[in-house]
Amino acid sequence: MLDCKQLIPLQELDLKIESARKQIEEKKQKYLRMQKDVTEESTLLDKKNALLKNIKLRKSKAEHEAEDLNQKIKVNDMKMQSAGVSPKDYAAFEKMSVNLKKQLDEQETNILSDMEKIEVLTADIEKSTKVLGGRKQHLEMVKIRTSEEIIGDKKQLELIVTERNQASLKIEAKILTKYEELRKKKKGQVLFGIDTSACPKCGMGLPAGVLSSIKSSQEAEKCDNCGIYVYWTGPRE
Repeated sequence: MLDCKQLIPLQELDLKIESARKQIEEKKQKYLRMQKDVTEESTLLDKKNALLKNIKLRKSKAEHEAEDLNQKIKVNDMKMQSAGVSPKDYAAFEKMSVNLKKQLDEQETNILSDMEKIEVLTADIEKSTKVLGGRKQHLEMVKIRTSEEIIGDKKQLELIVTERNQASLKIEAKILTKYEELRKKKKGQVLFGIDTSACPKCGMGLPAGVLSSIKSSQEAEKCDNCGIYVYWTGPRE
């Protein structure tokens, strides 16, 4: 059996400490998740800007190539129209003209396609930049608020820890040591109040002897199945 008169309030303080620490950690993680989302959005925006720059460079290169092709077509047409051009040379110039115009058509198609992509991407970047700016401002506000809340939570946690330490001084060393060992082993709550015949931790039915013992005393008995201790909170005969 385990005398739980003083351990029950101590455990309540331990559970409050665990809850406070969990709350602080959850607030930290919530902010970190928001920060991660904003960072990912910023990275994506950088990629969009890099893509836009590449498309503009590609379009500029295509425009220069189109200018060169236009110049070559003009020169080639002049050669075709020159006096004394033999039929053989004329046919060669004509074939070259067809090939140059085909290349020019391809470049102009690419230029038009890139112009559309630039227009769509520019609009998307402008919208994403505006949204990201708002998200960053909101994140900064959340950072300040979360920091203030965590400072308050830590101060409250310190008070509970102090109260817990003071309460532990009133408990017999042997009982406290056993309780601490159980908490470490079970990683949490080890004392459970019950008003039924089943263990609240594992769900197994408790022997009649255990029920009789806790109903007739203020002490706790161990569940042989899961190792936690139960004490009676229901009506007593």
